[in-house]
Amino acid sequence: MILYKYVSYEAGIKIIENNSIGFTQPQFFNDPFESEASYPLEEPKDPFQQFRNQIKKEAWKNNTGILSLTRQPLNPLMWAHYGNEHKGMVIGFDVTCSEFSCEKSNFIPVQFGNVIYTDKKPVNSFISTPKEAIEVGGTFHFPYGQLEQLQRLFLYKPACWAYEEEVRVAKCLKGLDTENTNESGDFSVIEVQNRPLYLLNLKPGTIKEVYVGARSEYMGLDKAIELIDIIKEHQPESKLFGCGLSKDSWTLQSIDLIDAANKALKRR
Repeated sequence: MILYKYVSYEAGIKIIENNSIGFTQPQFFNDPFESEASYPLEEPKDPFQQFRNQIKKEAWKNNTGILSLTRQPLNPLMWAHYGNEHKGMVIGFDVTCSEFSCEKSNFIPVQFGNVIYTDKKPVNSFISTPKEAIEVGGTFHFPYGQLEQLQRLFLYKPACWAYEEEVRVAKCLKGLDTENTNESGDFSVIEVQNRPLYLLNLKPGTIKEVYVGARSEYMGLDKAIELIDIIKEHQPESKLFGCGLSKDSWTLQSIDLIDAANKALKRR
């Protein structure tokens, strides 16, 4: 299964050349409601429980890295909002690889990471009974017995975001402030726009598809050839597409960029 990440052109090239992808802590997301459904609002018997819940919520947010992916590489709104106004890239990953799907190294593996969109925020008490204990902000494996709480922590979003068709992978970042490796994987940490970005190293061949935006200068022949050379060097198993505007609908369509470039060269 292939899922996609919308990025700027510059970020896309770094992903391709370094064969890595970034995980971000939830407090840096653009939605202020992130993790706001984590714990019930019903009046607890213990007057200090709400205070403890707030501390736990912050611990989860500080020690969890999330990779946000989507099912659709040709979504015009996603291109406008996350693909640098159709001048960026979309990178397609084979998410069946262990880096995304392993239940021992992913706090929320990709197969359990479908985002749930609702108009009403869930604030009720948990319905299910937890079947195993978890360490707040320090759980590396997928605790299936705590699925309802995991969903409330990181997978509920307002319905207005449904166009994103988001699927998430969550990893525990505990210990990465001193080491580059923990039970979640091998990382390098960089700073982007005054926030840390945790770059997970991927196995060769994980990147399967690359899309170039409809407004990108790399849709032109000379720039396309430059990009094709980069793909061949760093991601030889990956397919390369450009995006074009449909002539009879408000949709984008994919173009085999290597094939189009070869045909254009023959016409020169």
